[in-house]
Amino acid sequence: MTPRDVRRGPARRAGTGRPRIRSVLGIPLPMMILALIIAALLGVQLATALEQSTTSASHMTGASVDSGSGTGKNSAGLTVVTEASVGTEVQRLVDTGTIQPMTSFDAAQCQQEQGITESILIMEEVSWGGEDTNGWLLVHGPVDRDTLRANGGIISATVVLPTCGTGANDEDPGQDRLWAGHVMIGPL
Repeated sequence: MTPRDVRRGPARRAGTGRPRIRSVLGIPLPMMILALIIAALLGVQLATALEQSTTSASHMTGASVDSGSGTGKNSAGLTVVTEASVGTEVQRLVDTGTIQPMTSFDAAQCQQEQGITESILIMEEVSWGGEDTNGWLLVHGPVDRDTLRANGGIISATVVLPTCGTGANDEDPGQDRLWAGHVMIGPL
């Protein structure tokens, strides 16, 4: 055997060897093509899902809550709040630090009737839901407003009728409550 034969390796016999599959970076070419096709299909699917999610989100955020004539306010100028938007409204109130005068609403008496033991941080007269029911949004919690603005966290919110605190529903104070729950607030 000559040195030239050693470099070439053993001689192949005709018809006994398997045909070699080409590879790219050590990956067989058919596997590489299959991976590229799957990646392209996933890319198209993700792009479609992203387009649909941003299209539906743009309809919800189209109006300015602060403008008097935007869809976030009713004809009386009150902010329209629903279960879906109460978190956004509480975040806006915490961020802006808006405090409304109580006028004819006795917040302390309402707080007592509703059994709210935490201090009321912010309150706003609102229009609740599609029925356009006048009410008050009470934001209350165990921390002060400055700490909440700085750190964020979970805060309680209660929406009540303007009759809350008047004694109109002494037998069942729950009739004055339109909604109560917790809202996650981000830091300012």
